[in-house]
Amino acid sequence: MINPRFLSAVSLSGSKLSARIVARGAAGVRSFSVDHGYIVSSESTVPAEGLLALLVSDKRLEEGPAARLGKAAVKRGVAPELLLLEEKLIQPVEVVGALEKLAVMRFRAAMLGEGQAAAAAGGVGRGTIRLHLGALLLEQFRALPPEEVQQYLGVTSGALTLHADQDVLGALRLQPAELRAARQTRIPLGGDVQNERAVRLGGALLALGLATWHP
Repeated sequence: MINPRFLSAVSLSGSKLSARIVARGAAGVRSFSVDHGYIVSSESTVPAEGLLALLVSDKRLEEGPAARLGKAAVKRGVAPELLLLEEKLIQPVEVVGALEKLAVMRFRAAMLGEGQAAAAAGGVGRGTIRLHLGALLLEQFRALPPEEVQQYLGVTSGALTLHADQDVLGALRLQPAELRAARQTRIPLGGDVQNERAVRLGGALLALGLATWHP
């Protein structure tokens, strides 16, 4: 189920030059640093969402070395990726790819999990990744059933009116069907199959503050 508190925090962070989103749920705490509309770093206290756990899961690192590096990172008070690079167990480009994958995993978990979320201005340090916040949010909406999006919207009828310019829409990397829907400027919230992509797009744009709902 979509967490409206998290989406509200995402929308708020997108309106600031830099912000930090913090989502707290039963599984743990996830946070995202946003700079000029891009996620530049993410953190999570959920064990399965750690860098070393991901590398082991992807079979890019054995469990033994991962456990050793995890203990060493805690002892030295440094990020695991620093030790991975020091020991040349992974290439810098692989680190960036893994951190981006983690950010997407954490973002989706925060968006679809229960709990509180908030965004505050500032608090953005030096980042190693660069994921467009709006494009990432839309990517998550694409995978959802339209019924779940309509439940998030709280309506089953009416329409969403878009008010995003072409530059903003271009940054979202819309697919052809989404581009056609965006050109209509008004997305009906009916339940027909042909409108599924439009409903997902409308939900994402509403969450980003780029659309308004009208009965």
